[in-house]
Amino acid sequence: MGDIEKRRDKRYRYRMPAVLVRGTREVPLLTGDVGYRGLFLRTDDPPPLRQLLQVKLNLPPESSPFTVHAMAVFVVPAGTPGRDPGAGLQLYAVSGEARQRWDRFVQWVGQSHPESLETPVKAAAQAPDTVNRQYPRIRRELSVRAQSIRDLHLLVTEDVSRGGMFLRTGIDLAIGSEVRLLVAHPLTGQTVALDTVVRRRVEHPPDRAGLGVELFGLDEKRREEFAELAGLDEEPGEEGVVYVAKDDPLLA
Repeated sequence: MGDIEKRRDKRYRYRMPAVLVRGTREVPLLTGDVGYRGLFLRTDDPPPLRQLLQVKLNLPPESSPFTVHAMAVFVVPAGTPGRDPGAGLQLYAVSGEARQRWDRFVQWVGQSHPESLETPVKAAAQAPDTVNRQYPRIRRELSVRAQSIRDLHLLVTEDVSRGGMFLRTGIDLAIGSEVRLLVAHPLTGQTVALDTVVRRRVEHPPDRAGLGVELFGLDEKRREEFAELAGLDEEPGEEGVVYVAKDDPLLA
């Protein structure tokens, strides 16, 4: 194997936020590693092999938005001894400026974090890891009002699960604060009142500021009622799903 191929086979254990687009769903995840040919996404719910997917990232060091297509080439199921669950993705149809941007990013990781060849490096302390979460999260925008805050701010969720949600907001609440939220269905306007506690705060970057809140005091019946209102069981449609041949020349 030549020097170029050896370089392209290096995998850096660099963990950064990513969004996996599956049908109509956008699933926030964390990378397990990155390399010139692709990346590994940590998830308990991996996509099928050979499915063509879209991944959205903000590439360091500029934190510039980057969207790429990739094919799932291998899957590590949850519970595999000694392995983190997830899916290995190989880049697809990446050329020109997009190819150069991805290569510059991987080169930057290697130069800035050479230790990531052996030891995991997490890009941002606030980046959530979905592996082993009690409930899977999906991207969903719901209107929310904080009932216990005098100035009833209108909030919007970024992601939702049966156990909690992330709210895009600049409201200053300490971790551990209890807040009653009124969550509205995006179409019908139907509302449900939920008791929550603040578990996570994101302050930087400012345009991603928000609060991660956990639901409490719900029995399973009310939890399922909330799941129905939020559309948590809606599966992405199969229409338009594309599978890629292993020898497709557009694979990286």
